[in-house]
Amino acid sequence: MTESDVAIVGAGPAGLSLAVMLARKGCQVVIIERQDKSALSAPVDDGREIALTHKSYKLLQELGAWQRLSPEEISPLNAAEVVDGNSPSTLHFSPGEKGPLGFIVSNSAIRRILYETVLEAENIALLDNSTVTGMTLSGAMRHLELAEGEGVRASLVVAADSRFSEVRRMAGIGADMRDFGRVAIVGPVRTALPHDGIARECFRYGSTLALLPLPKPNISSAVVTVPASLSAQIMAMGNDEFAGHVSRESASQLGSVKAFGERHCYPLVAVYAHHFFTERFALVGDAAVGMHPVTAHGFNLGLAGADTLARQLDSVSRLYNPAKLTRALARYQMLHRVESKPIYSGTNRVVDLFTDDRLPAKLLRKMVLRVSDRFPPIRKAIVHQLTR
Repeated sequence: MTESDVAIVGAGPAGLSLAVMLARKGCQVVIIERQDKSALSAPVDDGREIALTHKSYKLLQELGAWQRLSPEEISPLNAAEVVDGNSPSTLHFSPGEKGPLGFIVSNSAIRRILYETVLEAENIALLDNSTVTGMTLSGAMRHLELAEGEGVRASLVVAADSRFSEVRRMAGIGADMRDFGRVAIVGPVRTALPHDGIARECFRYGSTLALLPLPKPNISSAVVTVPASLSAQIMAMGNDEFAGHVSRESASQLGSVKAFGERHCYPLVAVYAHHFFTERFALVGDAAVGMHPVTAHGFNLGLAGADTLARQLDSVSRLYNPAKLTRALARYQMLHRVESKPIYSGTNRVVDLFTDDRLPAKLLRKMVLRVSDRFPPIRKAIVHQLTR
């Protein structure tokens, strides 16, 4: 039986970040992960590119993880543009004198640097190739049963095992789940013109295209969002056909397009847990809030949530005082709800509006973009959210 102050289920970015944050407060932490250590040390490129806000950048710096990235792995996000349908107008976001809006880094690179940071912490243990099959509460400890036979006892268990968290269900915490009936298909493309560090979001009728600028000036990640019924058709396209689709949807803004490399398909499902904690148990990352990617807030909320939870658990002794621990978890829930609920609800409304192709919605979409473009405070508020 492994004993620890905190047990974290899931070695994704949120779980790894929280482990380092708590270890630096003197906590003994054990991470339970299904994958083996070789997969964690060299994550496979899954095609996902993460747009990091300045807050996430600062948190990764404080963890000592950001410094492990090479310059070739970082793409500054200099500006963002949004177009709707066949409208000639463009909504433009730029940071002014604050530097880039954010930074784009691959999901695999983020996972690698956080795992490397965890390896250097003396009070973090990792149980890889391990699956949680049951959880019970006994006195001042949570007990986790593992399929591999060895169990884990901890004063606090944290679930960071995806938006479809099995451990969340074991704790009896439900979640509101929104299946958008759509998929995001991602793949790299090479364009004739440089992207200049500009992210482009094209809300067409029937599909959506995002072009995310990657470190090389003519390489972007194309994110095509279509109804799930069309996913097999898009995935079966050859490189020329896929490049033609991207070129049409982007109105050839960057000249000719060539597709290459592997494509990946992800179903779009949003999740918001009914509670973020119960007795000696908490949720972080996608297990607490799983976002639609259109506003690029998923990873950033996960990292911010881990930071919020760690700040409430300011000492090891708090973990063993039931009243103090409950108050700390309740504060975490309140603070993370205040930060995440407006973003979660707002993102879902944006998705509803910009995927509704009925005439009233089309007219409203154009009006929203026109008002946003002509009313600078709206743009400034969005830029502030990214650069704060």
